[in-house]
Amino acid sequence: MTRPPIAQMRARTGRTGKTGQSGLTLVELMVALVIGLVVAAAAVAALLVARNGFTTVDSTAQLRENARFTSDLIQRLAVQAGFEDVAGRGFSIVPPDDKPPAIQGFDDAILAADTDPAGLANGSRSSGCGGVTDTSCVNGSDALVVRFWGTSPGTDPSVADGSMINCAGIGEPEGTAMSTSVFHIIRGADGEPTLACTYRDGSGNWKTAALVPGVEAMQVLYGVDAVTPNTAPPSGGTDSVPDRYLRASQLVVSGDAAATLANWRRVRSLRIGLLFRGPVGGAQDRAATAATYDVLGAGFSVSADTKSQLTVPADGRMRQAMVFNVHLRNP
Repeated sequence: MTRPPIAQMRARTGRTGKTGQSGLTLVELMVALVIGLVVAAAAVAALLVARNGFTTVDSTAQLRENARFTSDLIQRLAVQAGFEDVAGRGFSIVPPDDKPPAIQGFDDAILAADTDPAGLANGSRSSGCGGVTDTSCVNGSDALVVRFWGTSPGTDPSVADGSMINCAGIGEPEGTAMSTSVFHIIRGADGEPTLACTYRDGSGNWKTAALVPGVEAMQVLYGVDAVTPNTAPPSGGTDSVPDRYLRASQLVVSGDAAATLANWRRVRSLRIGLLFRGPVGGAQDRAATAATYDVLGAGFSVSADTKSQLTVPADGRMRQAMVFNVHLRNP
């Protein structure tokens, strides 16, 4: 067989001598671009879903950690309520009538930072949030006051052994007065509702420390023994078992400070409800974040207790509700 002349081959294959097409048509180019865009869009969508999932998992883990830390701290402080170093100080186990109660609380109350809690009252919530009235601070949250004596191992009552701490985690020495720790809600520097504690430092000044951000609500009920709401308690007939839960305002006897203090001394346990929230955009389904929470648990919400049932908007935040009880063990 003879090979075809070069000229004839070029005529059939083109000037380069290569077989096939020398480029793409416009239709083919458009199809390729569309396929590339589809692949890129799918990759971006998968990345966004993965990122949202990571954000949700991270927000959930942070909420659970905040809840664990808060409950541990409040429970530790609450079981210290009423503690007296009887062996070291020679005090009577039974507190005298004029001593402040170990546990005291206030409904719908917000304490301004670095302020003496002596001015707290039920419904006193005008100054702690700088006039803010949205859910960044004001949600009818309560304030809880815990009092106890510190302890020190030596003869110097100003040197604490660290076994009794205040709400800021600082060891409380014996001193000359009961230690006071107040748990309450403030508006943090970042605009978030924040669980804070107010305590008296070594110089006798009131200090406020921010503890946990994103605490949207705190509600407290008091398990009492032989207490009728807003009524002076009868004499005798008490034990260490609570027979009902009351709000702070129900322990107040109008015009009778002594009877009010007597009611507070009959508190045997605490029921504490907390609602934590994460940052905006932490939830994958924004619309599903609108919900109503019974902050103190099902069956404990009443219309007289402001925001014990809290409705939150669809703001895309993850939320964690927590309810726990603390049995008080000191007289």
